[in-house]
Amino acid sequence: MSKKNTTEAVLPEAEIKTDRNAENMTAAAAAHEAALADYNAAYAAEDAKAMGTAEEALIKAEKDYAEAAECSIFAICKADEHPMRKAAEIHSYRVIKHKAKREDRIVTGLERSEYDKPIDLVKLARKCDLPIDWAHDVEGLNQLLTIRVAQETGASPTDLKKIAKSYFMTKATEAIDVGKTPTSNTQLVKKLQDICDQILGKDKVHVVNPDIAYILAAHTKKGRGKLSINTANHDFMRRLVLDVLHRCVTGAKYEVEYKEYSKAA
Repeated sequence: MSKKNTTEAVLPEAEIKTDRNAENMTAAAAAHEAALADYNAAYAAEDAKAMGTAEEALIKAEKDYAEAAECSIFAICKADEHPMRKAAEIHSYRVIKHKAKREDRIVTGLERSEYDKPIDLVKLARKCDLPIDWAHDVEGLNQLLTIRVAQETGASPTDLKKIAKSYFMTKATEAIDVGKTPTSNTQLVKKLQDICDQILGKDKVHVVNPDIAYILAAHTKKGRGKLSINTANHDFMRRLVLDVLHRCVTGAKYEVEYKEYSKAA
């Protein structure tokens, strides 16, 4: 009797994980679709309890999908010779959510939506056993930008000292007191270049003034006070650094989104 051939193709670990993650994403998407159907049926029947149960299932499915999608991207990056550069190239991955479904502006239930979630570079670096000291420098850059915004909106030296409650801000305000310019474009470019060098390697990318202009433009939004400005938190600042790395690695260009208005006829 001839022996049965039991030889099987052996996939690299990253491919095995990616396949498993793909299966998990498919399962989560199916669960999400089922939960949407349950919610909409309960919504039509005005069954609040069933709606709550379905919404819990939706949130769980979205979390499961996002975790599997992130694991899939991490597996792809880890399999690359340069994981952090690969992450900068990919930038983000698709996840699922839900939103109100409307007909003639009237809510009729919920429907699936999707959005791109940026890769968490710190989390990836930990997964790859790579240094993460640069994350502290990102926080330092964020605080320098906060001082820059305060300066440009008329803050006095006394105001700056009130803002300077952390190490980075205190050192910066002390430098400003003696006539130095730690928040100038030149110094900010140097700081950002150092961060990029730490993440990708020395001189692998080249930071330019438009990168600082982009970060400054995206770094703030209207605050709650009548004349206040809200600056980015450290998580969003890391996202902006990822954006810059993506621009450097891919050669993409920054875009300005605006509404076009046609002339009245």
